[in-house]
Amino acid sequence: MHRELEEIFEELEALRNDYFSTVEFNDDLYRRDVPDKWSVGEVIYHCWLLLKYFRMLSGMYNPPARAILKLYRQSPAEYDAHMENIYAGETMKSPAILVPQMKREYSKGELRMMLEDETEKLKKTLDGLDSDALYRVRYPDPVAGCPNIIQSVKLAKIHEAHHYGIVLERVRENR
Repeated sequence: MHRELEEIFEELEALRNDYFSTVEFNDDLYRRDVPDKWSVGEVIYHCWLLLKYFRMLSGMYNPPARAILKLYRQSPAEYDAHMENIYAGETMKSPAILVPQMKREYSKGELRMMLEDETEKLKKTLDGLDSDALYRVRYPDPVAGCPNIIQSVKLAKIHEAHHYGIVLERVRENR
């Protein structure tokens, strides 16, 4: 796997370890401390949904996008891996497909395994991509500025950190 991707996934694992070891992430996962705001469990499930759909999109989108890139055979002068935190500031409304509609309440261990399994599947989907593909294939996401694959994985990490930070702060203020 590409070095930069490995680093992002290692940072994501460390982030999860930090949050999942807090008292708040080990308490009542499904208690909503503020009405109409997601619980810790719902936030984790939402992050899992984002990873799942990102992986599915990547699996379908990357092969034809790479084929098109090969036709053009032009490489950029430099690769851009920088990703702004688009989640800073005002909160955004989540698309309906990413709103947690859980059929049951999963345990913390189950949620963690779901995240880890989906992360491993995403790694396999992206494994073997060369630098050209990782930096030149762009996803059609105008909110994020049509990020490349590296930027999109960074954005997934930023997304998790954003949600975990918000829910942790909310729980600490209201319990």
